Amino acid sequence: MNSSFSAGQRGVVKLGCLAVVALWAVLGYLSYRIIPVYLEKDAFVDALMRVAGRASIGQWSDARTVKLVLVVANEMDFEVKREDIQVKHMRGRPEVIIIVNYRRTETYPGDYQYVFHFRTTAQGSLGY
Repeated sequence: MNSSFSAGQRGVVKLGCLAVVALWAVLGYLSYRIIPVYLEKDAFVDALMRVAGRASIGQWSDARTVKLVLVVANEMDFEVKREDIQVKHMRGRPEVIIIVNYRRTETYPGDYQYVFHFRTTAQGSLGY
């Protein structure tokens, strides 16, 4: 009777270990797919900061600033429409603020799609 009890316990332990391994595999896969999106988002924010700085120094028109933001977004594989971009100017100063709503769609196994939505505000600085 004692040996049959321990045999049942070993099956439960094996099943528990298998569940933990499966959970770690799923978390590892999701990390593999999600972390790069956030790293690319950070690179996009840095690029927006550079665009805002160049627009401030060069006193670019809004159309030129928006065009460059769209080019950068396309290069970095983010979905941005013209209406998702706002260019604001600081009153009495040449500094530019760019506000961008953007997204990235990722497809996972089973044709599941998840859309990451981001919003970034980038302020150009004249360096002083």
